[in-house]
Amino acid sequence: FFDGATMMTYQTPHKAQEVVYCRNKPMPAGCDEATHGFSKSRPNAPISSFEVKTSQVGDHAGRGVFATVDIPKGAHIGVDQSMTAINVTPTTYGMICSHAEEYYEVGSLDAVVEYLWGYGVESNLYGESNVVLEATILIFTNHGCNGTYNAATETTIGTEMTVNADEFDADYFWHDPYNLAVARHLPHSQNSGTFALRDIKAGEEILNNYLDFTTDEENWKDDVRDLRNQCLGKGVGSITDVERGGLPSMKVWRDGK
Repeated sequence: FFDGATMMTYQTPHKAQEVVYCRNKPMPAGCDEATHGFSKSRPNAPISSFEVKTSQVGDHAGRGVFATVDIPKGAHIGVDQSMTAINVTPTTYGMICSHAEEYYEVGSLDAVVEYLWGYGVESNLYGESNVVLEATILIFTNHGCNGTYNAATETTIGTEMTVNADEFDADYFWHDPYNLAVARHLPHSQNSGTFALRDIKAGEEILNNYLDFTTDEENWKDDVRDLRNQCLGKGVGSITDVERGGLPSMKVWRDGK
């Protein structure tokens, strides 16, 4: 009988399977501590080490996150509360979008979709599009233009100005179709992969590389273009735009269909 519990054994392999898999030589990718979302050898800058103030990156941004203490290079950023992130599964996300489109005259889901699109990170790690939203003040972390980001994944490369917007580089992203070790730790690795890329002084704004949040070719060109416009002072973020009286993303999306 194939019920939900049986399905879960396929979605999340047993610990014993991971142990056997990771004994292979050489050790497969994904078996290191960092992939599990937490490394005991690294210090952690807890959420209490940050505060929200008006961003200093430019007029295109609104709020920003600032360090209140010195943070050493390589430290985890807020890993202590990383598992409180909101994960909108592909099924749920698909239902929200289809209902928002079908019942657009009611507009009852517009605020939900605006929240997902404005603050969420879209991913295809679960096979189809899902959205993950930071549930702490780190949700207000801004993009670091021209490579000024100081907290991101350790594999982050490129900037909005140096990448080719017209050519999607699949090597930039983790596209292994299946990895047993990673499958066991998707929530951990997806929600807690931000590290201090250099020593960060108290009072500095925390900046990430938003290019890391683009997961497929469909969104690549638009995301690079939007980031370039913001960094050149020709545009603002979607949340800032709405707060300043601009059209919600949901309305723009409907009008374009």
